[in-house]
Amino acid sequence: MQLYKNIESYKEKKKSEAFIRLFYEPGCIAEFDWGEVLLFIDGVKTKFYLAVFTFGHSNGRYAYLFRHQNTLAFMESHRNFFRDIHGVPAMMVYDNMRVAVKSFVGGDKKPTEALMKMSGFYCFEYRFCNVRAGWEKGHVERSVEYVRRKAFCLTDHFGDIHSAQEHLNRVCMQVNNEQGSLSTAEKTSRLEADLSSLKPFPGNLGCFEVYEYIVDKWSTISMKNVHYSVPDSLVGEKVHVKVYSEKIVILYGKEKVASHQRSYCGGDWCIKLEHYLRTLSRKPGALPHSVVWQRAPEELRRLYDIHFKEDNRTFVLLLDYARKNGFSGTDIVTACKELTGRGVRKISPDQVKAMLHGSVQGETEETMEPPVLPAQQENIEREAVDMLEGITALMTGYNEVHDIIPTI
Repeated sequence: MQLYKNIESYKEKKKSEAFIRLFYEPGCIAEFDWGEVLLFIDGVKTKFYLAVFTFGHSNGRYAYLFRHQNTLAFMESHRNFFRDIHGVPAMMVYDNMRVAVKSFVGGDKKPTEALMKMSGFYCFEYRFCNVRAGWEKGHVERSVEYVRRKAFCLTDHFGDIHSAQEHLNRVCMQVNNEQGSLSTAEKTSRLEADLSSLKPFPGNLGCFEVYEYIVDKWSTISMKNVHYSVPDSLVGEKVHVKVYSEKIVILYGKEKVASHQRSYCGGDWCIKLEHYLRTLSRKPGALPHSVVWQRAPEELRRLYDIHFKEDNRTFVLLLDYARKNGFSGTDIVTACKELTGRGVRKISPDQVKAMLHGSVQGETEETMEPPVLPAQQENIEREAVDMLEGITALMTGYNEVHDIIPTI
């Protein structure tokens, strides 16, 4: 009997609750929340986090994909949002997510350093919802599910995260331009009102963390059990690494020496052929048997097989020349295609250089290197082979354990 009374009392209390429909001035407020989504990236099922922003006035939605729900992703999502709308709402609203709330002191919430940094740079105010009251945000709780369903219900296979984000951008644009129902009436004009009422956009905030590493004997730095290559002249040197959510940038002093797409696969090796050209020029015969070469673009390897297979050193010197003059392997492939299109059957490095520079004459002089004594040459070649064979052995062992075929 007492249980029945308690239930009736609870039902009466529930009946007395009511929700108030909120109204916001244009550009006044935007709400933020996270969601999860499972996608297939290059055939592999992967969990991503969906950062969703919703304008309070127009219900306009913007969303961004990240591999982790961490501080870097939190900051980058805001940078991307403010950049895309080219302005800043007067206030941002959050629930009690750990990337926004540092700690609870009584009834007060202390913001994280990341939130305070963004608030100071972009000049927006912020507020938090009450505990277990995410509905106070009004819009974004529904936005996460709505955007996820619209974007990925029928399409969830992509080649990479960039393709998935481009698809998500298109869907958000379509959602923001919906017409034909009571709920979407005047949506476009309301969004235009939001965008025209924003605070000025101050520019992009740097969203990265910086760490110091020493380059190992494989000419890589190892970060979270993932190896990233740097130019082989930096073995043993200290470098600084700017870590973003989806890429890393490696600096030697103030000079940018390498950049890689960030890998979240433990034991992975992210290596680039251009970083080992100095070593390969000392022992060019190691080129076709190294994992470094197997990771090179397929078109470049095909070009080598057709035109330079009998002269490894000439090919390596051509690659090094292109790198020093700001050209890529793709540029070399394009130049060779243009030459063969003109009827050239036997392609020489000088012809490729001339085509790269857009000149008929081009540069024909080889850069002379300082003379190397026989004993020095023997040591250099032995060390070069040891480095390349070491990397190849490590990569082969990793691939066998994980049943992975090296990708381009």
